[in-house]
Amino acid sequence: MTTRIQFFGVAGYQIITASGKHVVIDPFLDGNVQSPVKVADLEQVDLLLITHNASDHMGNAPDILRKFHCPVICAKDVIHNLTRNHGIDPDLFRVTIWGMVIEEAGVRVRPVESHHWSFAVTPSGELLSGPALGFIVEAGPGVRIYHPGDTAMTYDMRLWGELYKPTVGLMHVTLPEGPSVSLPHMECYQCGELTPYEAALASQWLGLQHVVVSHYMDPNCKDVQDFLQIMKASDRGDGTGPKVSVMNPGEWLDLV
Repeated sequence: MTTRIQFFGVAGYQIITASGKHVVIDPFLDGNVQSPVKVADLEQVDLLLITHNASDHMGNAPDILRKFHCPVICAKDVIHNLTRNHGIDPDLFRVTIWGMVIEEAGVRVRPVESHHWSFAVTPSGELLSGPALGFIVEAGPGVRIYHPGDTAMTYDMRLWGELYKPTVGLMHVTLPEGPSVSLPHMECYQCGELTPYEAALASQWLGLQHVVVSHYMDPNCKDVQDFLQIMKASDRGDGTGPKVSVMNPGEWLDLV
């Protein structure tokens, strides 16, 4: 069976593994005006991955867990948020941190460090804070999908390329702009956590065979187009460069 990826928008994805398991990552659906996929449209979720406590990443995790009662892999602060603020069954959680590989629902998931923040606030005003995660998902024979979890640039990416050999990277290149995602004083921010150039260099360090551009509302925004130009300029034309895909929300991609 072919491994498939569906893009929800921003950094949300559904992966159907070669064995037919449905893995959902960072499900920002119902509050995402660009996503044609809503929680009600999901027919199967076998495993949920959450990179960090941010509204456009944790998204509709509570609704999905209530609907499917599936296991979820995340860090401790996300567990506190979902159990204390949303009443989710604690038995569903598989707590992890960088380096602690988990196999659940027949899917092997390797957490890696994300140089980013992860926090939420309880109704009583307490701050929940913990480590942001990235994930490398073994989705099929020779298919290892890396979700960065909004990381900034780190030289560790070169090490992960040598050690873990991800083949597909969901590489973020910009800050998403639009309803429910724009930061206050958005005009002050000059780039996202990775600039288009940094994302291109990170893709090289990771040794990716396929780069799926990520973390945008509009696939035609300037940072996405700049990234495509950088990747095109660095292509030596000998077939050794990675394939690059830009997806519209709701679109499916077959990995071959």
